[in-house]
Amino acid sequence: MSDEFLKVATKEINDELTGISKILGSCNSDEDVFKNSAEIERHMHKIKGLAPMMGKENVGSLAKSLDVILKKIAAGQKVDGFFGPLLTSVSEMKIAMEKSHDLSQAQKEISNISSTIAD
Repeated sequence: MSDEFLKVATKEINDELTGISKILGSCNSDEDVFKNSAEIERHMHKIKGLAPMMGKENVGSLAKSLDVILKKIAAGQKVDGFFGPLLTSVSEMKIAMEKSHDLSQAQKEISNISSTIAD
């Protein structure tokens, strides 16, 4: 991987996280997330694909888990208790983009939510 690729990819992921943060800044509840789920999912989908290509597998893995839930929400499925863990996950992903950071707790929270959702 070239330094240029890493620079561009890092900027793009950070831009996507900023986009999600802006949306979440206008949200106060699960219902607000549901209303914006398709837009949030578009940002998350880009992170899911790009992060592993630049060596940020933990960010990509968390984004993948979030992407699955967001797709289900966008398709009309209700998911209770998602707003807080989504906020936490995005904050943790921002940190992980800056430095080595353990995302296992955020991943565990999202996996717990995912396990309660019907396929």
